[in-house]
Amino acid sequence: MKIFILCNSESLALPSIYQLLHNNQLVGVGIPQKQAKRLTKVVQKTGLNYANIHVLQKENLSVQLNYLLTSTAADCLIALTFPWQIPTDILNQPTFGCINFHFGLLPKYKGADPVFWQLKNQEVLGGITIHKMTEKIDEGNILHVAEVQIIPGETYGIHCSRLAMLAAELVSQLQEIFQNNAITQVQHHSAEYFLAPSIQQLSINWQTQTADEIECLVNASNPKYDGAITSIKQQEIRILEVAPADVNTTDIFAAGAIVYADATYGLIVACINKQFLKINIVHNNEGYLSGIKLFNMGLKVGDCFI
Repeated sequence: MKIFILCNSESLALPSIYQLLHNNQLVGVGIPQKQAKRLTKVVQKTGLNYANIHVLQKENLSVQLNYLLTSTAADCLIALTFPWQIPTDILNQPTFGCINFHFGLLPKYKGADPVFWQLKNQEVLGGITIHKMTEKIDEGNILHVAEVQIIPGETYGIHCSRLAMLAAELVSQLQEIFQNNAITQVQHHSAEYFLAPSIQQLSINWQTQTADEIECLVNASNPKYDGAITSIKQQEIRILEVAPADVNTTDIFAAGAIVYADATYGLIVACINKQFLKINIVHNNEGYLSGIKLFNMGLKVGDCFI
């Protein structure tokens, strides 16, 4: 099977590109023009010839894909995190059609960034859904679902790394997946479509979110969104790593208040329901810092994140 790949993310696509190249199945890679400078060099490092890397423009995507699929005699087009909808006249052009590797579980998590929402929502399972592409985004019939356990405490980056390696396994099994799916699973189209998170959705609400919810938001935001957003002393801070903390006290603290601070353990912050979080890593104007460095910069007991 000859395969043409569309991609917009090196972290999720490169293992599959390398695997297909190793299998002598890869006939070309298409990348959006906006990402050309960054992605072209990265994709070349897999060993793919520069002539087989194609920069695509949204305005004439149909013409370009028609030419590329015809000239390469591709049997299948696979999208790995591609930002544009595939034109209708292209969907059935390859023998095996156009296939999307959706890095999340369908039909529940449709949308541009299912990894973020699954981690934020404390799901137990993530995975990859392979489905036929149609005129409607993420609504084509499902060919295969590969579930993976979400490891407690894993970040967006770690989870994506695991999904990327899984995708590389699945592209090698694609012909077998087609053969085993004479009847495909029809999706329920009423499922919610999740947009990329807004600034508000990336922001910690110390007054309503539990310690577990804050930790999941922090992990879901690291590294793609540069951490969960909060502020202290009128300065925005992005929190990249926290950990649950035990504080032996009967005192009542305001949510977001620093209840412990020193040069050994750094900062511990109160949450609702008498729970506490230790601040491990943050990003602010001064750089990427530990909780200990925040203490050394002057944050103290009684200061409050908002």
